[in-house]
Amino acid sequence: MDDLLSVEDLAVEFRVQTGLVRAVDGVSFRVPPGSTVAIVGESGSGKSTIAQTILGILPQNGRIAAGRILFRDPDGTEAIDIACLDPRGRAMQSLRGGRISMIFQEPMTSLSPVHTIGDQVSEAMRLHHDASRAEALRRKHCRWSGFPILRGR
Repeated sequence: MDDLLSVEDLAVEFRVQTGLVRAVDGVSFRVPPGSTVAIVGESGSGKSTIAQTILGILPQNGRIAAGRILFRDPDGTEAIDIACLDPRGRAMQSLRGGRISMIFQEPMTSLSPVHTIGDQVSEAMRLHHDASRAEALRRKHCRWSGFPILRGR
């Protein structure tokens, strides 16, 4: 069975005043369809940087120095190397939010306390899959197999 996501020997660097800082070095993991993967580690160990890299939302001073990020869309046949995509390009934008998404680790800034989590998750379906509100709410109760959950701390 092909992996939904495969991160291979990922290295991420940030340009700072004193030069380059390698924040992630040699990270590899895979996410088989229908499974859950948790990324754990101390504060500053690179969890958020890995997630930002997968989503193509690194800060301007960050770049992928090495490795591959292979995403195999359950609806598609070919794996896409996200590391080779322009983060601001059409291909990455069509993946981000519609096929790959993230709820950041600080829930008070990521989720609204005045809306249910189900409503907030189903909103992505309405925006990216052209689903009606009723269809999105119905589908939020279905098991979304093949979609990994990558968690920080």
